[in-house]
Amino acid sequence: MATVSDDGPADLDGPNLDDTDLDDLALTGERVVGLEIERVSITGANIDGSDLSGVVLSSYAVRRSTVIRTRLRDCILAGGIVQDTEVTECPTERLSFRFSTLQRATFTDCQLPGADFYGVVFDKVTFTRCDLSGAHFDSATVKELVLQSCTLLGVTGALSLRGAVVDLDDLPGLAPSLAREAGLKFSVE
Repeated sequence: MATVSDDGPADLDGPNLDDTDLDDLALTGERVVGLEIERVSITGANIDGSDLSGVVLSSYAVRRSTVIRTRLRDCILAGGIVQDTEVTECPTERLSFRFSTLQRATFTDCQLPGADFYGVVFDKVTFTRCDLSGAHFDSATVKELVLQSCTLLGVTGALSLRGAVVDLDDLPGLAPSLAREAGLKFSVE
């Protein structure tokens, strides 16, 4: 198994990074485009002010990492685990965590409209001041999830959020999705 550590710069342009350990990866102001890796383990990463576009990780593990002020566009993290990780002030477009486990993860001041959390397990996860408009929570499992001061208008899979703690002020945005999925019909009179 190849290992990239702080002994030298990470070469993310290599021909094949599958089955790689990326320890103490530091990206500041970098642009990473179209990177696809299977079975990667990323530990202790610090990604700040970067642009990740079209990054696809499958059967991955991200542990003890921070992602700050980094644009995540068309990124897919599928069938893996994110543990002990902080994501702060990140704008996203078409971000997907399908079939992943998020464990002891925090998202703060992130723009996550339309994010795909299909089949995700939320275990000790907190979203604070995040825009989750139109996010997909279908078939998600909530072990422990807190949504604080978040925009939840138009989410799907709202019933899968059973057990989550939601700020009372956020409930009006979530209510139409809950009502739709519960089969409620409305009349205007």
